[in-house]
Amino acid sequence: MDEPLIHTTKGNLHVSSLNYETTWEFEESYVKFIETYTLNGEVVRQSVHVLSMQGVFAEATAQSLN
Repeated sequence: MDEPLIHTTKGNLHVSSLNYETTWEFEESYVKFIETYTLNGEVVRQSVHVLSMQGVFAEATAQSLN
């Protein structure tokens, strides 16, 4: 079976050659999940996912045509 690759700033690399770390941040207004892949201490890929704990306000407006 082929070893999986992941796209990084150094090109496609084998997942097993990278260090993978996750971090969670809990705040009153959001929760943040951070995935970090490093190669020899250098960050080569990072993803951040944020969940807002507050509702989003949106208002629709229509402009009249003259």
